[in-house]
Amino acid sequence: MKKISENIFAIEPFPALYISDLDCTVIADLHLGYETIASECGVFVPRVQFEKSMQTVEKIVNKKKTKRIILLGDIKHEFSGTSYHEYREVSAFLDFLSIYFVEIIIVKGNHDTFIHRVAKKYRIEVFDAFVEKDYLFVHGHKDMDIKKVKEDKIIMGHEHPSIALFTDIGVKEKLRCFLCGTAYGKEVIVLPAFSFFAEGSDVNLIPKEELLSPVLRKIDIDSFKVIGIIEGDSFLEFPSVGKLRRFV
Repeated sequence: MKKISENIFAIEPFPALYISDLDCTVIADLHLGYETIASECGVFVPRVQFEKSMQTVEKIVNKKKTKRIILLGDIKHEFSGTSYHEYREVSAFLDFLSIYFVEIIIVKGNHDTFIHRVAKKYRIEVFDAFVEKDYLFVHGHKDMDIKKVKEDKIIMGHEHPSIALFTDIGVKEKLRCFLCGTAYGKEVIVLPAFSFFAEGSDVNLIPKEELLSPVLRKIDIDSFKVIGIIEGDSFLEFPSVGKLRRFV
């Protein structure tokens, strides 16, 4: 595991956090049902994400067993409702998590319309924001004034952060990444998407005003450090976002 700060670790080489003083695992942005929605729009995507998501959870548990897991929003993909396929996948995934975790906590994301209907079946509480000790867990799609947040640490998703790297001949490589930094005296950590298909925001390419999260648009992420994920291999620590901008 890679230590990010006191009591917070990234579980290498996965898009997941372990928070030791809460004894919990944290993941964000699963977007279950993505393939079905894509096919309804005329785009064929192999239906592999659900199986890969379960396999990744098993690998995470083998690395670090915890009693609790926090899902930081966008468990499902469709905005406007919950399709049968989505309902089935989300239910099966929660069944699967119940094998490994005593407690499942859901923080609602902008895609999670009707998630309460599925969560109620498992007696899982759904929060707009979840607070424990000095941690605030949010999805990140809603605006908030960080200066008024009482907690010292803000853990969020939504942005699907990634970085763009270019070879000598201009071929672009994309790496999912964690963003870690401070803003107004608060520690802020942004998780990469757990989904294998969700497009990421290339934070070293796009201007600040085009970031997805209104929270991140209001702070200086150029000072944030970047921990890239080489899938199935390891983490790779990069310079700050601002320094990476100068390399493209």
